[in-house]
Amino acid sequence: MLLSGGWLGMTDGGAASAADQTHVQWFGQSFFQFTASNGTRVVIDPFDNTFFNYPIPKGLTADVLLVTHEHADHCNIGIVAGSPFTLRSQKGVGKFNFRGVTFTGTAAFHDESQGAERGRDTVYSFGLDGVRFCHVGDLGCLLNEEQVKSVGPVDVLLLPVGGFFTLDVAKLDKVVAQLNPRVVVPMHFKTRYTPKLPITTADEFLRGKSNVRRLGSATFAVSKTGLPAQQEIWVLAIK
Repeated sequence: MLLSGGWLGMTDGGAASAADQTHVQWFGQSFFQFTASNGTRVVIDPFDNTFFNYPIPKGLTADVLLVTHEHADHCNIGIVAGSPFTLRSQKGVGKFNFRGVTFTGTAAFHDESQGAERGRDTVYSFGLDGVRFCHVGDLGCLLNEEQVKSVGPVDVLLLPVGGFFTLDVAKLDKVVAQLNPRVVVPMHFKTRYTPKLPITTADEFLRGKSNVRRLGSATFAVSKTGLPAQQEIWVLAIK
């Protein structure tokens, strides 16, 4: 069953208060902005248009800027204004604190050959408004026990599902099982803005799954009390 329409998060007691929600915006590929209820803005993996035609946002600012790896579709930091606290690729491995928020960078690889094919990848996890987010970048390997422990609990997992450059679908399902999030947000998949990339649409990852919500939007808001009771996949769309 595929469920459609935007969704901000509900609990048994009703809608979560807007005061404790983090707003998430997807710009395409692996590029996201998170805005916490206190105004803290986190941007991850800003792209350039070397490989596709997504609109590049104007006037984007951030308090924290995270870069998972040094490929052009993930590290166009020049489009982010201001002087954000920046964690970039391998220099972002470890635990870092900004305004009371702990950002954890976990070392991983862009391939299954210990980085020999496509290099290293840094998985970032952090909490905003009580919600634990994890962005795995272009993860190309399964995680070991130590990496899973480093990432920590995950509520919302941002996962590349287009394959070719990243894990295939069967192994993606294993990553989901490893991290056991409440919400999976597909990213890095083929859209009308990526006609030349040899990646697939999200459909292969979604096939056979009954817990899919198509939000019909590039944005959503989520709170700790608004997380679904059972795991769901929230599919974003850029018009």
